[in-house]
Amino acid sequence: MSDVERALALIERVIPFRFLGESERRALAERLEYRSFAPGDVIIRQGDRDREVYLLERGTVSIVSPREPQQNGAPRRITSVDPGHYFGEWEPLFETGRTYDARADGEVEAFCVSGDYFLELVNSSPALAQGLGTLLRDRQGVFAAFDRFKAELIREVTQGHIIIEKLLRLYRNLEPALHAGIMDETRLDIAALSYSVRRLPENITRTFALLFTDELTGAYADPDAYFPSVPSAARRREVWEMLPGKNLVLIRNGLSDLFDLVTCLCTYSIEAEKLRKRLNTSANLKRISQYLKEEESDDRAFLAQLPFSEEEVDGLCRLWPGEAVKRVFDVLRHREMFSVDVRRRVNTYNSRRAELWTAQVAAATRRHIGYDPSCLPDDVEVHIISSNTHSVTNCLNPWYRRHGAELLDWGRSHRQEIVETGWENDDDLRYALARDYFTDNPKAAEESRRIGAEHGIMRLESTASTGIQVQLIDATQLSAEGLDPGIGPPVRGGRSCFIVNIDYAFGEQAEHIMRNLLMLFGRNVASINFLGKAGALVGRRGDVLRPTAFIEQSSDLFQPIPSDAESHRRLERRLGTRHVHSGPMLTVEGTLLQNRLMLHFYRRIWGCTGLEMEGTFYYRQVLESTQLGVIRPDVAMRFFYYVSDLPLSPHGSLSSRLQLSEGVPPLYAITRHILDEVFRDDHEPKRRR
Repeated sequence: MSDVERALALIERVIPFRFLGESERRALAERLEYRSFAPGDVIIRQGDRDREVYLLERGTVSIVSPREPQQNGAPRRITSVDPGHYFGEWEPLFETGRTYDARADGEVEAFCVSGDYFLELVNSSPALAQGLGTLLRDRQGVFAAFDRFKAELIREVTQGHIIIEKLLRLYRNLEPALHAGIMDETRLDIAALSYSVRRLPENITRTFALLFTDELTGAYADPDAYFPSVPSAARRREVWEMLPGKNLVLIRNGLSDLFDLVTCLCTYSIEAEKLRKRLNTSANLKRISQYLKEEESDDRAFLAQLPFSEEEVDGLCRLWPGEAVKRVFDVLRHREMFSVDVRRRVNTYNSRRAELWTAQVAAATRRHIGYDPSCLPDDVEVHIISSNTHSVTNCLNPWYRRHGAELLDWGRSHRQEIVETGWENDDDLRYALARDYFTDNPKAAEESRRIGAEHGIMRLESTASTGIQVQLIDATQLSAEGLDPGIGPPVRGGRSCFIVNIDYAFGEQAEHIMRNLLMLFGRNVASINFLGKAGALVGRRGDVLRPTAFIEQSSDLFQPIPSDAESHRRLERRLGTRHVHSGPMLTVEGTLLQNRLMLHFYRRIWGCTGLEMEGTFYYRQVLESTQLGVIRPDVAMRFFYYVSDLPLSPHGSLSSRLQLSEGVPPLYAITRHILDEVFRDDHEPKRRR
């Protein structure tokens, strides 16, 4: 029997290679190279960068770890591979060096193929990819660290108390992709520290106790009346300082918000411990204490005298501008000892926050257009957009067309570093300058809101503690001349167009919010549009991701999304030099819960282009409402994301701030596209049935 015939017979025995088509099996057999090994031969050596994948025909191979010897000096045995199986696939899949040795127990005969060709097969054969994925997840423990951390956290939440110190060991084993320096105790990971601090309460360096609750009841029903609120720079959280060192934190529905808080606490604790150990001498404590008593101070110059690198000094000063030394002193005295209690309500008939929020939206709709959402005329089409608090209304507000030149002139004199970054579209630059301009010119901000209101843009002031702001837009009041130049006329075909623009929900919270909105507006809903930002596993920052399906990480539930090829082409034309990447999107349970193994797994096995936190939950409610007849079956759906970070890239993660020139152009290109598509629908009014 020839080597090719032997290889073909072997392929037909080895799962998942057995799932290849006949021609693919034949092509693989012709590429396989025969190898034989004597007893004790090292087939794969730990730490090497080779990428061959082996199919074992005869003999047994032991997988061992020489770096972890047993008491007798022999390397620790991990597992063994029997004939009819494969090994060596981790390294090409996950782009790592060899994790363990593979050694021949006796006479061994095997066939090997290059890692590059193996990846070609994985990318071209969904059957091979899915079979491989099942083995990796269920039998080889790719998700083991993730599963252990999640299980322990859920157990502690159920018991009502979270022990951060206990979770840290499991968190370290997880090795999150965004916490690159987690295992290096000698180097401060400033990027990870910044990421966590910006998403935690501002007073976290002085906090020891946290009370998490999903409802404010009893004496604490109105915490603003008794306690000062505590902001979080990069998260919309409702937090109050009940007394020095103790915070009350209102968490959102589901587990996503809680996972985010706890993983950020873990990240902060690890980096704060490194910082404390770096400085924890009596001499340093004395120097810092004396410095804080001085009237004149220069944090940067003082920190440079301590055992910090220039990069670390810059990072600390950016993280805590004007009080970096004070915060470092807090960390030295804290010792990262957090007490976290969790109080979640069950068995209650009282309204939850999503229901109160929905009631506010309904009341505002009545005030704005004179109809209750359940009584809208047939020709009123409702378009739900989940985006942010500025891009949709900025594109529709005539103020920006009237004051565009004024904005640019101000930018050239006050924000030259932004203006000179390089912009293809002057309107994008105007929008990028607006926030700082309004900060400097409060009267202009008030004028902008007033003009927006005069043209049908209503902003709801209260969020019912959901953190989700809302704008209601009556398109019949919009001025065609006042629209962004990239958007067509607002009303066509005799329709009345009503836009409900909601801020981003957070993780599972999206399910409750979307369900209530769809039940509220029912058969009048004409389109559902999602404009988000995501981490990408392909492309670069500023590109756009168009999901063809959502994958829910907790269950690997795959939900395909219908596509509109012509709409896709129109968006590509708007983006210019930026690219649109189509493919499945992963809905993760927490940004800091993802490690490189998991991200490579979803990139290779599922073909995922990116990851986000809400899409599955929004889309699941759309499907459910369609199937139940709550909304019409022909509702248009548009999901787009701009790339804010590249978690597999060491220089493009979320911990590295997205520049305005990277994020604003794709954000507004998608916004223009969605609004133009909403106004483009010039079909006859649909009738509710």
